[in-house]
Amino acid sequence: MARYEINYLDGNTDTVTAEGVEYDIDARDYTFYTDKQAVALAPVANVRSIIKRDEAATD
Repeated sequence: MARYEINYLDGNTDTVTAEGVEYDIDARDYTFYTDKQAVALAPVANVRSIIKRDEAATD
């Protein structure tokens, strides 16, 4: 599973552990998911960047 570092426009950051992330054009947010279930949402208007940190690469 990967860790995603979310950097927001206001300078805050969050880390989410999930299998993947998708952009939902209708909801205008990024949906992070595990086992096809949403585990976190990040509104597009506030996101500066999302960086994928692969768990295997950090060991």
